[in-house]
Formats: sequence, structure tokens, C-alpha cells
Amino acid sequence: MIKIAICDDEPVMCEQLKQMVSSKLEAWKEPFKIACHTSGAALLFSPPDYDIIFLDIQMPGLDGMLLAKRLRRQGFLGVLIFVTVLTECMLDAFEVEAVDYLCKPVEEDRLERALKRSLKRLDKKEEKSLFIQTMNWYKSVRISDIYYCEVINRKIYLHTRSGVIDYYGKIKDVEQQTAPYLIRCHRSFLINPDYLQEYGNGEIILENGSRVPVSKKYHSMFVEGMMGYMEQENSEG
Repeated sequence: MIKIAICDDEPVMCEQLKQMVSSKLEAWKEPFKIACHTSGAALLFSPPDYDIIFLDIQMPGLDGMLLAKRLRRQGFLGVLIFVTVLTECMLDAFEVEAVDYLCKPVEEDRLERALKRSLKRLDKKEEKSLFIQTMNWYKSVRISDIYYCEVINRKIYLHTRSGVIDYYGKIKDVEQQTAPYLIRCHRSFLINPDYLQEYGNGEIILENGSRVPVSKKYHSMFVEGMMGYMEQENSEG
């Protein structure tokens, strides 16, 4: 069952969004449970096992952006979606790894895309993992948690949702173990297309605000990988 929280200081807005989300999930035959909170404090001290949280930004006391930062610091790894009239806070949403940023009044098609994206993120909990082993330790990292991978002076740096993991290794080995989930875009970089926010002028911007270069040599490989990714997205959607 998917557990969802909606936090908005206006009860009417809470109820409207609850009805919209419920309608979509019922149509998709997804089991769910939704709780509404009319203050940031109420949500912060509620049971912390939600899968998806919708947050209004403009709230008295603890606003949505501060609340999101506190939730992340406390270890919340679920999906955050902002619902607000404030478009100027969009860049701040990257800092807390928000999946989407919906402007009021919420449009049905935008909500549907945000929900599908969120469900896909949740479905990847059992996804393939990257197994790292060195002389002194070993670790399993879910590929769905990786933003991108880079190599610097024979050292691998995995930029993940919970921080950076570094170890000595070869990016070719990471590429082989994570295919087709991570895409090569540069001699020194692999990216997770799930987090791609923008691409242009030889640079990728990811949801967490990171910027990754796309080299001329690997441009065709990157485009081919993205086409395969989009075909898979369309088949699942």
C-alpha cells in the first residue's frame, strides 16, 4: 500500500488535492492511504513512514521548504512533491531532491505525470544494485539511488541520494554492472536518466542541481541510450 501525506494550511486545498490523487490511483488500481495535515508541525510529528509527501510552500510557522529540509535531515528518502503558487522557489526544490513542482491550481495532466514518476521511483526499491568490493570492505548500492558516477585519477565517485561514495575502480566496470540503467555521456561520467532535468549545449542538469558534461565522442552513445530509455518509459506509461 502506498502511504501519502498532503500538507497545506488550507483544508479546502488539502481536500481537493486528496480527491484528485485518489481518483488517479483508484483508476490505476493502486492501493493507497492518504492523510491530510494543515501545518508543517503536524506532519513533522506524524508517523514518518510515508512514501509520497505533497507540500505547500507558503504556510505559517514551518513553511514547506524548511519542512522538506528537516524531513531529509531526519532520513526521509521518499518522494517529495511541492504544490504552490510560488514559481520562484523552483531552484530550491533541487536541494531537497523534489520529484516535481506543481503550480496551483493543479492541472490534472501535470498531477498525473508527477504521480507516474513517483510510482516508478517507488517501484525501483527492489531494482538491481551495484556491488562494490575492495580489499577492506564491500557495499551494495541501489542503482535507483545513484544520480551520476564520475572517475577522477582512478577513483570512482558515486553521487547518490544519501551522499558520495568513493573507491578505487574502473568506470568501465561500473558501466557494465549498471547497464542499461546508467548511461555513458563522457569518458569520465555515467548518468541516471531518471534524474535528468535538462540537457543542452553539451551539458546535463540533474534534479539535484548537478551539472554533468556530454563530450562529442560520447554524444551518439548518450543519445542512443536516452532513446532507449524513453522508449521504455513510453511502454511502461
